[in-house]
Amino acid sequence: MFGKSKKKRKAVDNGEEYRKPKKKVKKFHEEKESIREDFGGFSSEEEEEENAGSVGRFVKISEDQEDGFLKVEDLDEWHSFGLKEPLMQAIAENGFRKPTEIQSLTLPAALMGRRDILGAAETGSGKTLAFGLPILNGILELKEREVDDPGVKLRKNVKIVRGRKDRDNLTPPPEELSDEEQPSGSTEALRKLYALILTPTRELAVQVRDHIKAVAVHTEIRVVAIFGGLALVKQERLLRQCPEIVVATPGRFWELLKEGNAHLSKVDDINFLAIDETDRMMEKGHFEELTLLLDRLNRNVEKKAQRQNFVFSATLTLVHDLPDYLKFKNLGRKKKAQKITPEKKLEGLIEILGISQPKIVDITKESGTAEQLTECRIVCSLTEKDYYLYYFLQCHPGRTIVFCNSIDCVRRLAHLFNLLQCRALPLHASMAQKQRLKNLDRFRTDPTGLLIATDVAARGLDIPNVQHVIHYQVPRTSENYVHRSGRTARASSEGITILLMEPGEVNSYSRLCRTLGRNEDLPIFPVTQRLLTAVKERVILAREVDGMDLRERRSAKEIGWQEKAARESELLVSDSDSEADDNQTDWKKAHARDKKVLKEKHSQLTKLLAQPLFPKGYSYKYPTAAGRLEMPTMGGQNAIQVMKEAIQTGKESSKVIKKAMKMKRKKPEKQKEKEAPGKFVRKPQGM
Repeated sequence: MFGKSKKKRKAVDNGEEYRKPKKKVKKFHEEKESIREDFGGFSSEEEEEENAGSVGRFVKISEDQEDGFLKVEDLDEWHSFGLKEPLMQAIAENGFRKPTEIQSLTLPAALMGRRDILGAAETGSGKTLAFGLPILNGILELKEREVDDPGVKLRKNVKIVRGRKDRDNLTPPPEELSDEEQPSGSTEALRKLYALILTPTRELAVQVRDHIKAVAVHTEIRVVAIFGGLALVKQERLLRQCPEIVVATPGRFWELLKEGNAHLSKVDDINFLAIDETDRMMEKGHFEELTLLLDRLNRNVEKKAQRQNFVFSATLTLVHDLPDYLKFKNLGRKKKAQKITPEKKLEGLIEILGISQPKIVDITKESGTAEQLTECRIVCSLTEKDYYLYYFLQCHPGRTIVFCNSIDCVRRLAHLFNLLQCRALPLHASMAQKQRLKNLDRFRTDPTGLLIATDVAARGLDIPNVQHVIHYQVPRTSENYVHRSGRTARASSEGITILLMEPGEVNSYSRLCRTLGRNEDLPIFPVTQRLLTAVKERVILAREVDGMDLRERRSAKEIGWQEKAARESELLVSDSDSEADDNQTDWKKAHARDKKVLKEKHSQLTKLLAQPLFPKGYSYKYPTAAGRLEMPTMGGQNAIQVMKEAIQTGKESSKVIKKAMKMKRKKPEKQKEKEAPGKFVRKPQGM
């Protein structure tokens, strides 16, 4: 394994570009055990690099695929930024013909003016590269200066170790040394920590790392992701490679820093700091480690002034009302809290982060969501939400994310919809990190995948071709709504977001509309009632099976616990204790009976799901308002197109109603003109 690493380094030293050989694509079932093995930690950089282009559209393109792909000469709009040649080559290979709006507005100031950036842009607008490219370009420039002035490099980056001879260029890289062989300062100090990128979630840290590695592929810059949920030892092994860029969640970064990690201790001298989804990171009561870290970074005024900062979020300037419980809590107080404005919110962030004279770029719409996003709602009772969700999945197949407000809700829905054979994948904070990443990868590879998640999947994740986002519960804040909805309609793609709203959520919905500046209600998503009736039978039976399955598992757990307790305490039930024996036997018989009924219900559900929703001979046609008989289609319908047609039909209907109302108002006026003033005209009967 280490031999491969040496081979790669030798090729680079000879001035040759290292290219990994092509690998045959494995079948999905063969990949299941090997997906994202790097998140469990690697013993070498080469293994970790296997996943560099694993996210969406950021794919490394091989040399023999040049035909039909962009060349550096084609990137007219990128040339004005003055990016280094290796970065331009990677941009061309990734197919980015022109920069996005947020990139066009921030890159000149970041690259040429070296200013701090505060950027607010819609989800999927290219914010990662808006800070990733200036960081990579800046590191390349700093390295060039260090080569030109070796004295500076030695003074800043090399620690003298007593009793050790000077090392030449053939010194093995730090990852090839064992813990005993690892020098305390010499080799490690040669690689500086240039940049720190902080994200609120583990999945986002992985994604940001992958995106940056995709454009750093022709450089020797190393990027490593550090986050919780994985063994500290494995992540410390990655840090022994002394990466120039560390992408991290605040908690794990601070934990390793407190333990005295040698590479992370260089954080005081970083040249670049980026905080993604900043508004979430700076919320009161969240990420206390971030506050401690910022205090440490801003302690040295001189170093703070030299550091370039990047602050990005889709909801950086969005301000929402206080939740009701906080409003009632503050009622008795004499001093009322001042209403936060977008300007005050930004001022607070600038002060906390220690930023000076930043360039502020806000290209978010007033509504906060992307232009290509179609928004709508379904009004139903709490018990009907499962029916409407299953109806939508059957009628409009496609990659779908369902968001819930609680982990319990995610677990219940995932189990229920797996019983309904929808291949539901759960994602929430209580899951093991490896399982979370595996579920995300499985979802990415399934064109009709279903991901049921909490808000842990709401921010920043760039999953390609997500057509539908469904809010099973109304989000608690407008920021959550914007970020959830932003998982679809990314870049130039279209998408639809549907709010399942029950009567108890009306207040939350009203507050959401008010914060986002919506003067009108979201349009209603059209539902064919006959299809919904057919769907209910399946969902009701699946609920029965789900409830029985839960009871059976609890019962089995109880029996197992009692038997285990008896074994551990070495209690032997005597033959004379017949009453206790009878009770235990009756309980086991009842459990076996329930298990048999559950098996029958499972079989019944499987048979029902194998049948079409409508039996043969059933009349599919139904009368419409226009008097025509139409055939409802089941499956394959484009939900976005269905909603757009419904909106257009609604507009036309409202026009007809308005016209009819106007005509109704005019008729009495004409009638009055015909009648003589002061005269009562009575029509004779029979006319």
